[in-house]
Amino acid sequence: MGFLVLVLVLHFVFGFQYVVILTDSMKPHINPGDLVVTRPVSPSELHVGDVILYEVHIGSSTYRISHRIVAIKTDESGRIYFVTKGDNRKYTDPWRVYPNQVIGKVILVIPKIGMVWYYTPLIVLLIFLFIIGSLAYEIALILLEEEPPRPKWAKPSLLAIKRKKLKKYYRR
Repeated sequence: MGFLVLVLVLHFVFGFQYVVILTDSMKPHINPGDLVVTRPVSPSELHVGDVILYEVHIGSSTYRISHRIVAIKTDESGRIYFVTKGDNRKYTDPWRVYPNQVIGKVILVIPKIGMVWYYTPLIVLLIFLFIIGSLAYEIALILLEEEPPRPKWAKPSLLAIKRKKLKKYYRR
């Protein structure tokens, strides 16, 4: 429970991001299935060699990418941008990464936990559905349970006495 509170506080109060790595572009340091934790940073805190998480728009899609800064340059209008590259790639990325695209700097890599993190919403949903189904089944059993047929020889007064004994037994 404490871990969950810590994760939520770091995310909502301090802006930390948690990302599951899906490709091998950062091998051998970051592998597919690893969980990467990033913290927001100002552009002045970033240096060559830092691994950053940034957003890039390609066509109508937006991607979040974790790559290493290999150079810091200035464009024609004087704006700073970062040249990035995956550790497992031969060439730098074909786009410029401007400071407003940077989500954060990678501060922690948790190996192999990413897939559990990635599927956590599905796991929680399945557990919730299982609990709801179990409750519905129990309620249906209670509602559909019939009283056993009364034997012809049993008098109503005998049944009342048995019920009183059962009530006393269950109250204990």
